[in-house]
Amino acid sequence: MAEGRKILVVDDEQQLALAVKIRLQSRGYQVSTANDGQQALAAIEAEQPDLVILDVLMPVMDGYSCMREINSRYGRGKIPIIILTARDRMKDLFDLEGIADYVVKPFDHEDLLTRIDRALKQRDAERKAAPPA
Repeated sequence: MAEGRKILVVDDEQQLALAVKIRLQSRGYQVSTANDGQQALAAIEAEQPDLVILDVLMPVMDGYSCMREINSRYGRGKIPIIILTARDRMKDLFDLEGIADYVVKPFDHEDLLTRIDRALKQRDAERKAAPPA
């Protein structure tokens, strides 16, 4: 499932982003990182990732604004987004249309991998079911 899949990890905590990158690469994913929402948008344009892991609280452009821009540019849900958040408040997350899933920091890497796999399978199923353009 991971072979050749591109994932963009967006987090201003560089050590966390690096740890996630290393773990995902060990599973066969191609991984790039960005430190804020503006860098993420540029990376998405250049690299066309299959999935984005997006922190909420970041400088320059926060995760909420970045997510809205991704969904506006590419269509809601076309690029699966997994939100990373330090907040465990479901009310905040229910307001986020267009996310595939979320993970509360600190998180278990195996749980994140499971959520990535599920989001990619869901996207693949939706693409197969969609009528040809």
